[in-house]
Amino acid sequence: MNPYDSLPADPLLRILSIMTILRSPQGCPWDREQTHKSLKAKLIEECYELIEAIDSEDMASMKEELGDILLHVFFHAQIAQEEGNFSFLEVLEDLCTKLIRRHPHVFGTESATTTDEVHKHWEKIKKAEKPHRESLFDGIPSLLPPLLKAIKLQSRASKMHLDWTSPEGPLLKMEEELQEIKEAYKGKDLEKIKKEIGDLIFSAINFARWLGIDPEEAIKDSLLTFEKRCRFVEKELKDKANPVSPEELDRLWERAKEKYS
Repeated sequence: MNPYDSLPADPLLRILSIMTILRSPQGCPWDREQTHKSLKAKLIEECYELIEAIDSEDMASMKEELGDILLHVFFHAQIAQEEGNFSFLEVLEDLCTKLIRRHPHVFGTESATTTDEVHKHWEKIKKAEKPHRESLFDGIPSLLPPLLKAIKLQSRASKMHLDWTSPEGPLLKMEEELQEIKEAYKGKDLEKIKKEIGDLIFSAINFARWLGIDPEEAIKDSLLTFEKRCRFVEKELKDKANPVSPEELDRLWERAKEKYS
């Protein structure tokens, strides 16, 4: 008998049954070999594929990528259940409880009519949820991409009033750091240059945060523009029989900049 013939009609029960079958001795060798750790890289990849679908406003791809991420949730829950830790239904129950607890202005007696008021409730509730945390900086994932981690650290520091009073502060700091890079470069001190470059990037992120600009979105836009310009030049060079001069290359680059500003 084909296991598919006995699957429940309800989609939630059906995917739970499918995962159980895939991980069973009669299931898929690859699925049976997977662990929480072996699936980590693929989960990150799926998240980036979802973000790409969102950015391109491709609803068909977005639906598919959401399904791929859900697969990982079911996969990890199935592994955890086999190891006697927790089930998918327990994951759902904990999530429902958290959502209700963190929205007392919706499910309770608290009041919040603005986003700022909601954030204040959240901070108070999260502090009660994690009483063991001794520092504002506890709970920031160590593996966050550097740009995201910088924003998190700066935001937490701001709660201690370790922050500028206006965007002009980090802007002036960027100018200062750039000057220090120039001085380090004159001295040919690579370690010093590395440090000052890091400080410059950190200050630029701080400036972006003050203006409400997502630095990751900003660098993504710059990368996309740069790639388009490079592809334009690459296409133009294919029609050249001989290597072009630096001057001609500069002219092509200016044309690329005009086309992709």
